[in-house]
Amino acid sequence: MPKVVVEYMLRFRDLTGKDKDEVTLSGRCTVKDLINVLQEIYGEDFKREFYNPSGDEIGGNVLVIVNDKVLTNKDLDMKLVDGDVVTLTYVVFGG
Repeated sequence: MPKVVVEYMLRFRDLTGKDKDEVTLSGRCTVKDLINVLQEIYGEDFKREFYNPSGDEIGGNVLVIVNDKVLTNKDLDMKLVDGDVVTLTYVVFGG
């Protein structure tokens, strides 16, 4: 069973109370499956950070990064493998 490291940045760190988790996945798991597992662990406030008002896709300023690759909604079906590092953060604007 693959193990992945999930790194939490900004508000995700506040919601989880952690900088990172090591998560063991059952079988072949996608990024979307991992997000669902994390939502079960961390609850509704965590879940609300991800989805647009219709609840069907990641919205807002959330960034999901796997091994330094920024994912789009269509990439969430990407299979995770042992040793992947998944970072949950936000687009930061400023000037």
